[in-house]
Amino acid sequence: MRTNAIVYAVLLALGFILPAWASSHTQGIPPAEETVAPSLNEPRHKPVTPPVPPRGQLLYENHCMSCHESVVHIRTRQETKSLPELQAKVLHWAAYLHLSWGKQEVDDVVRHLNNAYYTFESR
Repeated sequence: MRTNAIVYAVLLALGFILPAWASSHTQGIPPAEETVAPSLNEPRHKPVTPPVPPRGQLLYENHCMSCHESVVHIRTRQETKSLPELQAKVLHWAAYLHLSWGKQEVDDVVRHLNNAYYTFESR
């Protein structure tokens, strides 16, 4: 009996007996479900693309906000009273800053300002 204990101790120390003992004492544990590993070429997650701001907003932020911020557009004593006045102001400041904006750029900035701050009636 003492010899058996020594043999079991040596085998246990070497790691032989535990797997054999564990496999004889388990009760029908189902094998783990196999999963297919993703290939190296496939990304694990789809890349997240941030939303792109409208062009008028980008033009306004790049060229107009250096002199004033949006607080100009929400003051109580509003100088601009209509959409044509807003367009005239954008044209004036674009020319003053030598911005070589065409009709499309001016319209984009006017649309951004109108949507964000003024909400004048559409043309």
